[in-house]
Amino acid sequence: MEFSAWVYLIAPLVVFAGYVAFGISGFGSTIIVVPILAQFLPLQFVVPLMVLLDLSAILMMRANKGLQARDMKDIGPMLAFMLIGMVLGAYLLKSAPERYLMLALGLFVAGYALITLLRNKAVGTIAPWWRIPISLLGGAASSLFGTGGPIYAIYISRRLHNPTVMRATMSTIIAISVVVRVVIFLISGLLLKIDLGIAVIALLGFMAGGMLLGVKLHTRMNPEQVRKVVHLLLVVSGSSLVIRALLMTAS
Repeated sequence: MEFSAWVYLIAPLVVFAGYVAFGISGFGSTIIVVPILAQFLPLQFVVPLMVLLDLSAILMMRANKGLQARDMKDIGPMLAFMLIGMVLGAYLLKSAPERYLMLALGLFVAGYALITLLRNKAVGTIAPWWRIPISLLGGAASSLFGTGGPIYAIYISRRLHNPTVMRATMSTIIAISVVVRVVIFLISGLLLKIDLGIAVIALLGFMAGGMLLGVKLHTRMNPEQVRKVVHLLLVVSGSSLVIRALLMTAS
């Protein structure tokens, strides 16, 4: 695959920024990186790239002692539905027209960011049966767009109210999601590309640097300020993808 000159300039910066967000929040790298890189590269390349970078990031964080606080009562029942959604998403990623995937990604990113910015904090606990649609949608989004984290977070934040347990549970869900996607993408052939491996190696340093900075900023920055900046960026990047997809369908 031939890369434009813009990719060599933008990809390292975007990956660094995405993993700063990951280091701060425990998820969110792909929802920042994928919409921007999808402007220059096919989703069939960008999503597997982020799966491998996310796997590397999780390996960096595996010594996190807070992970033992996770709540397995919600994680266990979600796994089967997550797997079904991931298989469906991987099939669509390999076979669906890219312009429709781009349009769906843009609407998903911009819509999620706007809802998150505008909604008040959730009150009360939602019913356990919500795990079924949430897990299916999150699994499909994980394979299609490289991120199901925001969807899982909507559910987990309404089920768990202890911040430590919620963060640990989310980290565990993301880790499981990444490992399963690696297996699915290997079987489907999406990871069996030489240029993909070269890109991962080239970007590993920027991923690690962003992670380390994000972890440091986590203890120093106002979380509400970080949340607003990240989601405003998501609105802009998601909207730009919608516009590009509409122009592609019109051409």
